[in-house]
Amino acid sequence: MYFIILPVFFIAVIFLIIFHFRKKKIICRIKCMPLAEKCCILNELAAPLGYHYDLIMDIFTSRTDAWQKDYGYSDIYDKAAPFFNMIFDNMKVYFNYNGRTWLIELWKGQYGINTGSEIGVYYSDKILTDAERQTAFFNAAEENAFIDMSASLYCKDHCISHIRKTHWWLTMFLPGIFSNPGQLKLKTTLRFPDYEMMSSFVCALRHSEYDLQIQDLCVSLLNVSFTFSGTNKKPYILKRIFRRYIQCKNKLFCMLYRFVTRPFCSTADRLLYLYYYLPFAFKRTIHIKRYKRRDWHGI
Repeated sequence: MYFIILPVFFIAVIFLIIFHFRKKKIICRIKCMPLAEKCCILNELAAPLGYHYDLIMDIFTSRTDAWQKDYGYSDIYDKAAPFFNMIFDNMKVYFNYNGRTWLIELWKGQYGINTGSEIGVYYSDKILTDAERQTAFFNAAEENAFIDMSASLYCKDHCISHIRKTHWWLTMFLPGIFSNPGQLKLKTTLRFPDYEMMSSFVCALRHSEYDLQIQDLCVSLLNVSFTFSGTNKKPYILKRIFRRYIQCKNKLFCMLYRFVTRPFCSTADRLLYLYYYLPFAFKRTIHIKRYKRRDWHGI
């Protein structure tokens, strides 16, 4: 018996020593790496996933040419989100403009180990009835229909991130931060291209089911500012239990991420450390799941 245990023990000790020195070498490498090089590496790794690292805000945000643009939006994406470790509140505003039904949707919540938010701009090919809106597929806005958007994400009344871009899908994701959707507020300003589109959106916003969840609505020229602070209707008890389970798992992985990357503080350093030390964990961390229409064939 001892002839088996002792060799296994010594092999384990050797591996621990190797990993210890490997870890020290990686930490030293990252500390000596120029900031520009760190950003370049992260953006090369994030680009195929549709994201860009914003050094100033220390967040990941979506690219205007992200592959997700080709797959637009469908209501089933939101319904399936908990199965991909995403628990959020969302607000949909449908309105008619220029012979089409448009959708501007806001999200705030937990995306795996990332606290984050999204604002998406989509349109259908025609004017839709209320019933059709729930099942229709919406295209992502084309470049000539991008909207100038700014967003500030608050957690317990403390601003944790801000971004402004002309975009079709403005996002902010903060790795390693855990939040419940009800703790978050999303303050946003949308600048519309003309008065007709702006007034149609405001009218739909004021008459939507989310009217009580909107604060500080302000309209100035072509700008519409408001805060989305509400929470979605409580789902059935089984869904609530499942959502709580997913959130417990998200919180656990957040703690694990921060523990493993504890030699560093910034997102860039933490993720590069994972990339060199635990590549499989890095891929899981940075891959914020979004769906493709082909994923849902047969459902």
